[in-house]
Amino acid sequence: MRLLRNIAILLAGALVLLYFAAFALLVGWQRDLLFIGTQYGAAPLARGYTAHIVREHDGTALTVWAMAPKRAGAPTVVFFYGNGGRLYHFAQVGRVLNADGYGILLASYRGYSGNAGRPSESGLMDDARAILSGMPAAKTILWGQSLGTGVAARMASEGRGFLLILQSPYTAVVDVAAMRFPIYPVRMAMWDRFDTLSIVDKIEVPVLILHGTADRTVPFAMGGILASRLGARATLVPIAHGTHDLLPSELLPPARAWLARLGGMR
Repeated sequence: MRLLRNIAILLAGALVLLYFAAFALLVGWQRDLLFIGTQYGAAPLARGYTAHIVREHDGTALTVWAMAPKRAGAPTVVFFYGNGGRLYHFAQVGRVLNADGYGILLASYRGYSGNAGRPSESGLMDDARAILSGMPAAKTILWGQSLGTGVAARMASEGRGFLLILQSPYTAVVDVAAMRFPIYPVRMAMWDRFDTLSIVDKIEVPVLILHGTADRTVPFAMGGILASRLGARATLVPIAHGTHDLLPSELLPPARAWLARLGGMR
C-alpha cells in the first residue's frame, strides 16, 4: 500500500510539474502563437494594385497595397487582415469594390508581409494609426477580419472612419484564448488582449458584422454579443454554414448591399 501511495504521489507531482511547464511555455510563446502570419514573407503584388511604403515615427516601414477610387471623391475601404493574413487575402474583394467606385487600401502590420519589427497589440494599433494618418475620417471605411477586427474597431472608436465592417469578430482575443485553453489562467497571463467589447460604447458609427455560423475559430455567438452591445448601430449578417475564413462570394453580396445604402456613393 505504501508503494502504491508513493507512486501516486510521484505521478501527481509529475502532472503538476508538467502542467506548470506547459503553462510557462504557453506564456513565453504566446506572441508566436497569436501572430502566426509573421512566418510569411512578402507576397508578389496582386493585379491592379500599387505598393506603397508607410513610415512611422519609430522607423517602422510598412508595405501597403492601394487602388485609387474609380469615382472622384469616393470613400476608401481600408482592410486589416487577420493573424495569419497576407496582403493578397483581400485583393479580390478589393478589386470588386474598386469596380464599384471605392478606393482600396490593404493594410499590413510590423513583422508581417515582409515588414521589419515584432508585432504586439500596441504596435499593431500604431501601425493602423500611421496608415490612416492624413486620411479624412469622413471618407474612410474600416474593414477588419478576425484579429484585424480589433484593430479596425479601435480605429473606429478613435473616430478614424465613418463606417466599420467586422468580419468574423471576437469579443476579445483573450476570450478566444480562454476558450481554447480552458485549463490555464490565460486571462491573468495574456499580454495582447484586443478587448473589442470594452470599447463598443466609443464606436459611434454604423457597423456591419459578417460572421459564419459554422466558425470554429471565433464562435458566431461572439459576433452576436458585439451586435447586441452595439444596438441599433449594428447590422449582424449570419453567413449560413460559413467558416472562419469567409469566401468573397459570401462576403460581397451583404457588404455591397450595406455599402450601397451607407457608403457615401450617391
